[in-house]
Amino acid sequence: MIEKLKKNTKIKIISLLSAIVLWMYVMAVVDPEDTKLYEDIPITITNLNEINDLDLVVDPDEDLVASVYVKGHLSDLQKITVENINVYGTVNHPIEGQNQLYLRASASDKVTTDFKSDTIVINLEKVIEEERNITLNITGEYANNVDTVKLQNENVKISGPRSRIESVKYIQASFNADKEYTSTYTTDLTLEALDSNKKKVSDVSLEFDTVSAQISFLKQKEVKVNPIFTNSGSDLVEGEDFTLSPDVITIKGKSADIDNIESINTSTIDINDFESNSKVIKLQMPEGVTSDKDSVTIKISSENSLVDTFTYSGDELNLLNNNDENISLDNFNIPNTIKVTLKYAQNSQKISKEDLKLYINLEDGFSSNKQYPIVYRDAAVKSVSIDPSYVTSK
Repeated sequence: MIEKLKKNTKIKIISLLSAIVLWMYVMAVVDPEDTKLYEDIPITITNLNEINDLDLVVDPDEDLVASVYVKGHLSDLQKITVENINVYGTVNHPIEGQNQLYLRASASDKVTTDFKSDTIVINLEKVIEEERNITLNITGEYANNVDTVKLQNENVKISGPRSRIESVKYIQASFNADKEYTSTYTTDLTLEALDSNKKKVSDVSLEFDTVSAQISFLKQKEVKVNPIFTNSGSDLVEGEDFTLSPDVITIKGKSADIDNIESINTSTIDINDFESNSKVIKLQMPEGVTSDKDSVTIKISSENSLVDTFTYSGDELNLLNNNDENISLDNFNIPNTIKVTLKYAQNSQKISKEDLKLYINLEDGFSSNKQYPIVYRDAAVKSVSIDPSYVTSK
């Protein structure tokens, strides 16, 4: 095979040289004409200053490019690039809305140019100016710690093509609370013109790009939890009879709201409702005050049998120190039921309802429209709570 390729070498060389000479002759002597299309050539508007003086601008969405046909000898066309072609346009008597842009082009004096159409329609928009409120956007892990933000300017003027200004729904200043600040903080916030979807609107100018902001943060404070009991638990001693977990919480709020707060109350605790020796109790947060805790757990000491509750009817009362045989229970406004709550001392024996007698104490004598205490006798308990604790004579 190699031997075959080596044959007729002289003839092959002569053929190649002949082809080259022929091509050079065509290019140098014949040099045929051709036409080439160049696309996406930027258009320069020659009377742009006149347009701007009328407070008009080209619609920012307009794609101001043109396609140009260039005709000339092949040798000249090979020297033409997109950068060599200039396209110009003029708007006669510009007005807001649609206008005719008359095109012309130049490339080289050795070629000619042409367009599919030497005019295109462009839209001119009025440049308008409006004053808008600045809105605040607070983000970040500690956004909820921000109390107030005072902006140096509440409003800003914006200007631009009418359609762009009409699409602006927010002038937004954003602050990223990415760390836990403990004092007033001053910084410059960048302004952005946003549409209804919170996307940035282009081709809009702002009177100023940043605004100074003084940012204050909510105050934090540790306070005790104050348990609120019904009568049945009012004499329970924290640490001895019960424990709270946690017994101290961190509250957060404006200085005016939390400076005078020393404790946070629980919701009312009725120890008779306990199904076990512990219960979760909601906290009563004052208005304007928050905490990372909205409840605490109260645990009743296991060393105390603690509580029994008895209910008496009105006719189970007795009169004590009654020195007037004419005085009876009928001389009193007796409640239908009387609730008695007993708290036992450590290791004390429980008693039954029959062991605890209730009396209306008349040791001060009887008179009308007077309150008389309901008392008990001989109860080996730590404390007794009676509700109601008195009756009124008729």
